[in-house]
Order: sequence, then structure tokens, then C-alpha cells
Amino acid sequence: MTVKEFYDTIGGDYNAALTRLMDDGFITKLLGKFKADQNYANLTVALDGGDGKAAFVAAHTLKGLALNMGMDALGNAASELTEALRGDSPDVEKGKSLLPAVVTEYKKVNDALGQLLP
Repeated sequence: MTVKEFYDTIGGDYNAALTRLMDDGFITKLLGKFKADQNYANLTVALDGGDGKAAFVAAHTLKGLALNMGMDALGNAASELTEALRGDSPDVEKGKSLLPAVVTEYKKVNDALGQLLP
């Protein structure tokens, strides 16, 4: 799988990623770091435990990583979840209802990373 095919598979924006990150080699390096990132795991644990503030931090960070790397579908799903958790009284139940969209998009990214990265 090429980097462009990776972005096509996940509903991402290859051209935006290429503009920001300059070349496929650097994109691939950052995608390897994304694969090791723990924010998705932190998000699911925090929501399961009812910790809206920790879930907000993890969702917000995941959103930023995804959008900066051109992973639009994941970034948009994480953005919606982030907004549900924003503020002094995070809506954990709404966050839990929005989590399946993030899970679906994260799985697409993770599966595609398995094909792209050795």
C-alpha cells in the first residue's frame, strides 16, 4: 500500500498531509508514531470509567493528531466527541454515544496502518 492509498482507504486528505508534512517518508514516520500513540486507549478507558475530563483531553489530542495528519474522517469523529466533553461538566453519556463513530474510524486507520507499515 502506498501512502496515497492509505489516505484513500481511510477517507483522509493525502494532499493536505503532503502540503503540511512535505513528503511520503516523513508522513510514514509520523504515521508510525501515531500507531504507537495512547490517546485512543486513554479515551476509551476514561469514558468507561466515567472520567469526562480525562476523556476530553484524550479526544482533543486524538482530534488534533488526526486532523493535522489529514485523517479527516477520524478527526471529524473525534471533534464531535471532543465538543460533547468540553466544559466544566462533560456529558459522558453523550460522549459514550459518540464513541462508536470514533471506534469505526480508528479501526479503519489502524487496519490501513497495518498494511502500510512493516
